[in-house]
Amino acid sequence: MGDIVHGDKVNGDKINGNKIVYAAGRPTPRAEPKVILLMSADADGRRPLGLDREHREVDAAIWNAHAGGRLEVRVADAVRMADLQRSLLRHHPVIAHFSGHGSAAYGIMVTDAGGRPRAVPPDALSDLFRVMREDLLCVVLNACFTEEQAHAIAEHIPCVIGMRGGILDDAAISFATAFYQAVAYGRTLGTAFELGCNQLLLDGHPDAVRPRLVATPGAAHLRVLERS
Repeated sequence: MGDIVHGDKVNGDKINGNKIVYAAGRPTPRAEPKVILLMSADADGRRPLGLDREHREVDAAIWNAHAGGRLEVRVADAVRMADLQRSLLRHHPVIAHFSGHGSAAYGIMVTDAGGRPRAVPPDALSDLFRVMREDLLCVVLNACFTEEQAHAIAEHIPCVIGMRGGILDDAAISFATAFYQAVAYGRTLGTAFELGCNQLLLDGHPDAVRPRLVATPGAAHLRVLERS
């Protein structure tokens, strides 16, 4: 049986102005995958980070969970101050993840137009996520000294993860890999956070106490994907 075409309609897929109604047994169009945006900036050349490795591990964890068709990892690297808005507008992610260096005084660090390290003003970062909150369920600040920023952003975003104090590169990568693996398997954001911390305990890593989840009431039970 072919497609049944009715007269002009306002909504739905159309050919030449006519809506297509998919016949029984015919596949319907696949939903667009939800986007995880991995933003990164290695703003301190004296202590380079394994940002490429983090991106690969996160992407592999999602594909190994057979969620590659439902979750899409996109990367915005070498992020400058001007790229923050642009990246969120372009990719409209469900999770926005930042990895890089953090400052005890200011939180996350990016670069300016000349490639020099520059702290992102905490109030401005929080306000950016206020404006862009429509699609976001979670923000992950996988960088040192970001707990305070996480609390500020959590006024606008349901779940925010930050780091209390400094965290070593290997620990940050292990946490992120386990967190996104759980997300890809349809676990709640709260469970994914706990599994990220548990992976550090399994590794015997002293930084297992660093990650902090700040969530609005009930938000830790949110899922990016339903369990299959």
